[in-house]
Amino acid sequence: MKQKLIELFRNPKYAGIKRFSFWLRGLLFRGTRYTCPCCNSRLRGFVGRSGLFKSNNDGYCPRCNAKARHRRIWLYIQEHTNLLTDPLSLLEVAPWWSLARRFSTMSSLRYAGLDLEANNPFVNVVGDVTTIPLQTDSFDAALCIHVLEHVPDDARAMQELYRVLKPGGYALVSVPLLLNETTREDPSVTDPQERKRLFGEVGHVRYYGTDFIERLKSVGFNVTMNPADTVSTDTRLKYGLRNDENIFHCLKPA
Repeated sequence: MKQKLIELFRNPKYAGIKRFSFWLRGLLFRGTRYTCPCCNSRLRGFVGRSGLFKSNNDGYCPRCNAKARHRRIWLYIQEHTNLLTDPLSLLEVAPWWSLARRFSTMSSLRYAGLDLEANNPFVNVVGDVTTIPLQTDSFDAALCIHVLEHVPDDARAMQELYRVLKPGGYALVSVPLLLNETTREDPSVTDPQERKRLFGEVGHVRYYGTDFIERLKSVGFNVTMNPADTVSTDTRLKYGLRNDENIFHCLKPA
Protein backbone atom coordinates (compact mmCIF):
# COMPACT_ATOMS: atom_id res chain seq x y z
CA MET A 1 0.00 0.00 0.00
CA LYS A 2 2.79 2.42 0.93
CA GLN A 3 4.65 1.76 -2.34
CA LYS A 4 1.46 2.33 -4.35
CA LEU A 5 0.97 5.71 -2.67
CA ILE A 6 4.57 6.68 -3.44
CA GLU A 7 4.10 5.73 -7.11
CA LEU A 8 0.84 7.70 -7.21
CA PHE A 9 2.50 10.82 -5.82
CA ARG A 10 5.34 10.56 -8.32
CA ASN A 11 2.96 10.52 -11.29
CA PRO A 12 2.71 14.04 -12.78
CA LYS A 13 -0.95 13.38 -13.62
CA TYR A 14 -1.79 13.41 -9.93
CA ALA A 15 0.05 16.61 -8.99
CA GLY A 16 -3.25 18.15 -7.86
CA ILE A 17 -3.87 15.29 -5.44
CA LYS A 18 -0.35 15.72 -4.09
CA ARG A 19 -0.86 19.45 -3.56
CA PHE A 20 -4.16 18.85 -1.77
CA SER A 21 -2.71 16.14 0.48
CA PHE A 22 0.14 18.45 1.50
CA TRP A 23 -2.33 21.26 2.20
CA LEU A 24 -4.45 18.95 4.37
CA ARG A 25 -1.43 17.60 6.21
CA GLY A 26 -0.26 21.17 6.79
CA LEU A 27 -3.53 21.93 8.55
CA LEU A 28 -3.04 18.97 10.88
CA PHE A 29 0.46 20.18 11.80
CA ARG A 30 -0.35 23.87 12.11
CA GLY A 31 1.32 25.54 15.07
CA THR A 32 3.87 28.12 16.17
CA ARG A 33 6.93 26.20 17.31
CA TYR A 34 8.69 25.77 13.94
CA THR A 35 8.87 27.50 10.58
CA CYS A 36 9.57 25.98 7.17
CA PRO A 37 11.54 28.55 5.13
CA CYS A 38 10.69 26.77 1.87
CA CYS A 39 6.97 27.50 2.16
CA ASN A 40 6.85 29.91 5.15
CA SER A 41 4.47 27.61 7.05
CA ARG A 42 4.23 27.84 10.85
CA LEU A 43 4.14 24.35 12.36
CA ARG A 44 3.85 22.41 15.61
CA GLY A 45 6.37 19.91 14.28
CA PHE A 46 7.71 18.08 11.25
CA VAL A 47 6.54 14.71 9.97
CA GLY A 48 8.59 11.79 11.27
CA ARG A 49 8.95 8.31 9.82
CA SER A 50 7.07 6.74 12.73
CA GLY A 51 3.62 7.75 11.53
CA LEU A 52 1.55 10.28 9.60
CA PHE A 53 0.33 12.18 12.64
CA LYS A 54 3.46 11.90 14.79
CA SER A 55 5.86 14.83 14.72
CA ASN A 56 9.56 15.34 15.33
CA ASN A 57 11.94 18.29 15.20
CA ASP A 58 13.76 17.68 11.89
CA GLY A 59 11.57 15.58 9.58
CA TYR A 60 9.54 16.46 6.49
CA CYS A 61 7.62 19.72 6.29
CA PRO A 62 3.97 18.63 6.32
CA ARG A 63 3.01 21.49 3.98
CA CYS A 64 5.62 21.28 1.20
CA ASN A 65 7.48 18.03 2.03
CA ALA A 66 10.86 19.75 2.43
CA LYS A 67 13.41 17.67 4.27
CA ALA A 68 15.87 19.27 6.68
CA ARG A 69 18.45 19.34 3.86
CA HIS A 70 16.11 21.42 1.67
CA ARG A 71 15.34 23.88 4.46
CA ARG A 72 19.06 24.24 5.05
CA ILE A 73 19.81 24.87 1.36
CA TRP A 74 16.97 27.40 1.07
CA LEU A 75 18.33 29.41 3.99
CA TYR A 76 21.81 29.27 2.45
CA ILE A 77 20.44 30.49 -0.89
CA GLN A 78 18.67 33.38 0.83
CA GLU A 79 21.74 34.45 2.79
CA HIS A 80 24.63 33.75 0.43
CA THR A 81 23.44 33.91 -3.20
CA ASN A 82 21.58 36.15 -5.65
CA LEU A 83 19.38 33.29 -6.85
CA LEU A 84 16.17 34.74 -5.43
CA THR A 85 16.73 38.31 -6.61
CA ASP A 86 18.53 38.44 -9.98
CA PRO A 87 17.45 37.24 -13.45
CA LEU A 88 19.33 33.93 -13.68
CA SER A 89 19.13 30.44 -15.13
CA LEU A 90 19.00 27.46 -12.73
CA LEU A 91 19.42 23.72 -13.22
CA GLU A 92 18.15 21.46 -10.43
CA VAL A 93 19.26 17.83 -10.56
CA ALA A 94 16.53 15.47 -9.32
CA PRO A 95 14.02 18.25 -8.52
CA TRP A 96 12.45 18.13 -5.07
CA TRP A 97 8.88 19.36 -4.77
CA SER A 98 9.44 21.98 -2.08
CA LEU A 99 12.24 23.72 -3.96
CA ALA A 100 11.13 23.16 -7.55
CA ARG A 101 7.63 24.53 -7.05
CA ARG A 102 9.09 27.82 -5.77
CA PHE A 103 11.79 28.13 -8.40
CA SER A 104 9.54 27.23 -11.31
CA THR A 105 7.11 30.07 -10.50
CA MET A 106 9.74 32.79 -10.13
CA SER A 107 9.58 35.16 -13.08
CA SER A 108 13.26 36.07 -12.62
CA LEU A 109 14.46 32.47 -13.10
CA ARG A 110 14.80 30.31 -16.18
CA TYR A 111 14.36 26.97 -14.44
CA ALA A 112 15.21 23.46 -15.65
CA GLY A 113 14.65 20.27 -13.70
CA LEU A 114 16.75 17.24 -14.72
CA ASP A 115 15.99 13.63 -13.87
CA LEU A 116 16.19 10.15 -15.35
CA GLU A 117 12.41 10.05 -15.77
CA ALA A 118 9.65 12.64 -16.01
CA ASN A 119 8.30 11.43 -12.67
CA ASN A 120 7.16 14.79 -11.35
CA PRO A 121 5.74 17.94 -12.95
CA PHE A 122 8.99 19.86 -12.47
CA VAL A 123 11.14 17.60 -14.66
CA ASN A 124 11.44 19.21 -18.07
CA VAL A 125 14.80 17.70 -19.06
CA VAL A 126 14.99 13.90 -19.09
CA GLY A 127 18.54 12.62 -18.90
CA ASP A 128 21.43 11.34 -16.83
CA VAL A 129 23.54 13.69 -14.73
CA THR A 130 26.64 11.99 -16.21
CA THR A 131 25.56 12.98 -19.76
CA ILE A 132 23.41 16.08 -19.30
CA PRO A 133 21.59 16.77 -22.60
CA LEU A 134 22.08 20.54 -22.39
CA GLN A 135 24.49 23.00 -23.95
CA THR A 136 27.86 23.94 -22.47
CA ASP A 137 28.02 27.24 -20.53
CA SER A 138 24.23 27.59 -20.33
CA PHE A 139 23.35 28.00 -16.61
CA ASP A 140 24.19 30.57 -13.95
CA ALA A 141 23.58 28.13 -11.10
CA ALA A 142 22.90 24.47 -10.37
CA LEU A 143 21.58 22.51 -7.40
CA CYS A 144 22.70 18.94 -6.74
CA ILE A 145 21.28 17.93 -3.36
CA HIS A 146 22.00 14.38 -2.14
CA VAL A 147 22.41 13.00 -5.66
CA LEU A 148 26.10 12.16 -6.17
CA GLU A 149 26.10 9.38 -3.57
CA HIS A 150 23.70 7.49 -5.89
CA VAL A 151 25.85 7.89 -9.04
CA PRO A 152 28.48 5.23 -9.82
CA ASP A 153 30.54 7.58 -12.02
CA ASP A 154 30.41 10.63 -9.78
CA ALA A 155 33.50 12.19 -11.37
CA ARG A 156 31.70 12.31 -14.70
CA ALA A 157 28.65 13.87 -13.02
CA MET A 158 30.84 16.58 -11.49
CA GLN A 159 32.42 17.23 -14.89
CA GLU A 160 28.99 17.62 -16.46
CA LEU A 161 27.84 20.08 -13.80
CA TYR A 162 30.99 22.08 -14.45
CA ARG A 163 30.43 21.95 -18.22
CA VAL A 164 26.85 23.26 -18.27
CA LEU A 165 27.61 26.17 -15.93
CA LYS A 166 28.56 29.52 -17.38
CA PRO A 167 32.00 30.87 -16.45
CA GLY A 168 31.43 32.53 -13.08
CA GLY A 169 28.46 30.25 -12.39
CA TYR A 170 28.18 28.05 -9.34
CA ALA A 171 26.76 24.74 -8.14
CA LEU A 172 25.46 24.15 -4.64
CA VAL A 173 26.15 20.55 -3.69
CA SER A 174 25.39 18.50 -0.60
CA VAL A 175 25.98 14.83 0.16
CA PRO A 176 26.02 12.55 3.21
CA LEU A 177 29.46 13.19 4.67
CA LEU A 178 31.81 11.51 7.14
CA LEU A 179 34.21 13.98 8.71
CA ASN A 180 36.48 11.36 10.28
CA GLU A 181 37.55 9.31 7.24
CA THR A 182 38.02 9.48 3.49
CA THR A 183 35.30 8.44 1.07
CA ARG A 184 34.08 4.91 1.65
CA GLU A 185 33.18 3.09 -1.57
CA ASP A 186 33.41 -0.34 -3.14
CA PRO A 187 31.86 -0.99 -6.60
CA SER A 188 31.74 -4.72 -5.87
CA VAL A 189 29.13 -4.15 -3.15
CA THR A 190 25.75 -4.62 -4.83
CA ASP A 191 23.66 -6.21 -2.11
CA PRO A 192 21.11 -3.59 -0.94
CA GLN A 193 21.42 -4.39 2.74
CA GLU A 194 25.21 -4.35 2.60
CA ARG A 195 25.07 -1.00 0.84
CA LYS A 196 22.82 0.28 3.60
CA ARG A 197 25.25 -0.94 6.24
CA LEU A 198 28.31 0.54 4.56
CA PHE A 199 26.95 3.61 2.78
CA GLY A 200 23.85 4.62 4.76
CA GLU A 201 21.04 3.68 2.34
CA VAL A 202 20.29 0.85 -0.06
CA GLY A 203 20.51 3.19 -3.05
CA HIS A 204 23.88 4.69 -2.13
CA VAL A 205 27.11 3.54 -3.78
CA ARG A 206 29.46 5.43 -1.45
CA TYR A 207 29.71 7.45 1.75
CA TYR A 208 31.70 10.64 1.11
CA GLY A 209 34.47 11.70 3.44
CA THR A 210 37.17 14.28 3.96
CA ASP A 211 38.39 14.06 0.35
CA PHE A 212 35.08 15.27 -1.14
CA ILE A 213 36.34 18.81 -1.69
CA GLU A 214 39.34 17.47 -3.62
CA ARG A 215 37.01 15.46 -5.85
CA LEU A 216 35.06 18.61 -6.68
CA LYS A 217 38.24 20.60 -7.26
CA SER A 218 39.61 17.93 -9.59
CA VAL A 219 37.11 18.90 -12.32
CA GLY A 220 37.97 22.60 -12.08
CA PHE A 221 35.71 24.01 -9.36
CA ASN A 222 36.83 26.46 -6.72
CA VAL A 223 35.14 25.06 -3.62
CA THR A 224 34.03 26.69 -0.39
CA MET A 225 32.48 24.55 2.33
CA ASN A 226 29.73 25.96 4.52
CA PRO A 227 29.81 23.58 7.52
CA ALA A 228 26.70 22.57 9.39
CA ASP A 229 28.21 23.79 12.66
CA THR A 230 28.20 27.40 11.41
CA VAL A 231 24.40 27.41 11.79
CA SER A 232 23.35 28.78 15.16
CA THR A 233 21.44 26.63 17.62
CA ASP A 234 18.49 29.04 17.49
CA THR A 235 18.30 28.75 13.71
CA ARG A 236 18.47 24.95 13.81
CA LEU A 237 15.69 24.79 16.36
CA LYS A 238 13.44 27.28 14.56
CA TYR A 239 13.69 25.68 11.12
CA GLY A 240 14.09 22.03 12.08
CA LEU A 241 17.63 21.58 10.76
CA ARG A 242 20.04 18.72 11.32
CA ASN A 243 23.59 19.20 12.56
CA ASP A 244 25.21 17.25 9.70
CA GLU A 245 24.10 19.06 6.53
CA ASN A 246 27.18 20.66 4.98
CA ILE A 247 26.92 22.74 1.79
CA PHE A 248 29.63 22.99 -0.87
CA HIS A 249 29.63 26.16 -2.98
CA CYS A 250 31.38 25.17 -6.21
CA LEU A 251 32.41 28.08 -8.43
CA LYS A 252 33.34 27.73 -12.11
CA PRO A 253 36.11 30.31 -12.60
CA ALA A 254 35.24 33.19 -14.90
